[in-house]
Amino acid sequence: SSNSGIALLTKSKGTVEYKKNDGTIIKDDLKKGTSLFNNDRITTGSNGFAKYVYLDDGTQIKVHNNSEVYIRGEIDRRSIIKQLKVDEGTVKLEIKKQAVDEFTVITPTSVASVKGTSFWLDCSGGNGDKFYGESGIVTIKNRESGEQRELIKNTVASSLPNGTLNVRKMTQNELKMLDDIEEETGESGDSNEGGGNSGSENKEIRIELEDESGNQKTIIINIK
Repeated sequence: SSNSGIALLTKSKGTVEYKKNDGTIIKDDLKKGTSLFNNDRITTGSNGFAKYVYLDDGTQIKVHNNSEVYIRGEIDRRSIIKQLKVDEGTVKLEIKKQAVDEFTVITPTSVASVKGTSFWLDCSGGNGDKFYGESGIVTIKNRESGEQRELIKNTVASSLPNGTLNVRKMTQNELKMLDDIEEETGESGDSNEGGGNSGSENKEIRIELEDESGNQKTIIINIK
């Protein structure tokens, strides 16, 4: 239902535009704890960053600068069938093991499917994608050729509009680049707010929030 929140914003900084599925637009004034809904859009500027978690399991999405994404999710009993549409930009996904269906990421060039893992996506709009594996396995399909490959830890998959899909080992420079991106947004070493890889032993996620009156609240997500 378009009226049912499926995720919560846990961090926002810099230039961020939030377009709700009813057409309402909020710019640069996103409150921590804002509810996110199916087909909402987040767009970040050159200094923008946004992070949100899905309510059913704490799956965490980090939207870095110069990015545009659409949040999608369908509630199925007590779980959310999740999908992320990325038109362009850099996104880090820390996906908990999915109970109902695979988490799907759609770009103009590729479709990625995953049950639970951590990986990065660098989407250059219609010019192709790069996927960087951190843990687990991601199945990537090129939309032009239909070719499929698996992304694993410390590998990079390049998916191009001409149908080419290649996987290779990640370089040290690329590892450093990803670390630097996390460092710039203050996310380096952060693994307790919906993050962590699919093998994490954490069963409880705590999200500290503050409402418009300054009252502190804590949302606790228990993962079974």
